[in-house]
Formats: sequence, structure tokens, C-alpha cells
Amino acid sequence: MDNNYNNNQNDYQNNGQVNADPYAQPAFDPYSNSMDQTPKSNGMAIASLVLGIISIVICCTTWPGGILGILSVIFGAVSIKKNGKNGLAVAGLVCGIIGTLLGFGYMIVILVKGEALMSWAEKAAENANKAAIFFKK
Repeated sequence: MDNNYNNNQNDYQNNGQVNADPYAQPAFDPYSNSMDQTPKSNGMAIASLVLGIISIVICCTTWPGGILGILSVIFGAVSIKKNGKNGLAVAGLVCGIIGTLLGFGYMIVILVKGEALMSWAEKAAENANKAAIFFKK
């Protein structure tokens, strides 16, 4: 049988020297890691970005937006410290800061304006009662 495999075996048997066959395929090592060089995914950076975007979207629901923003900032900072500056981690950190500020800012506005809204609602209810009494007559 005259194929490359048998020729290479015969070459190894001749004093350990290999004749270079120009038509032979390169040897493949099934145990080497050089073939699957997939980029490492950074889960903390992705989590930071996702939480940051969600915190911006739901910032008007007061505390959930602020909490998700804080988590986004934490995950982004840990990812940057662990893996260096990564675009996803920095974007998650920025989105988390924005979401935190918007969420807690909205909560402060609601607390401050809450008194004004309560007095307005009480006056509206009082006027509605007066109108109901007027129309009952």
C-alpha cells in the first residue's frame, strides 16, 4: 500500500529522520488547544451592561431602577478590576451610574413633590364632594 501514512511510518523507521513529502497533509494533534481559540466571554461585563440598560429603562419605577443601577455599577467595577478596561464593562458602568442617578433622582422628586400632590388630591376630593352635594339637591 502506497499512501502517505505508510510512507511516513517507513520514514520514521529509517534512523528517526523524516523525509518531507510536499503533498502530505500537516499532522493534526487532537489534544492541542490551538484549534479552538474562541474569545473568552466576560459574564460580569455583560451582566453589568444588561442591568445598566434595564435600570435606565425602568428608572421611573423608583427603587428597582436604582437597585439595578447599583448592581450594574458593582458588576462593571469588578469586571474592570478583574479583566482590565473592556468596552462592555465600561458601558455597563456608565449605564449603571445613569440608571442609579435617574432612579434615585426620580424617587427624591416623588418624595418632595408628594406633599404637594397629596394636598392637591385632597382639594380635588373636597371639590368633588361639594359638586356631588350640589347635584343631589
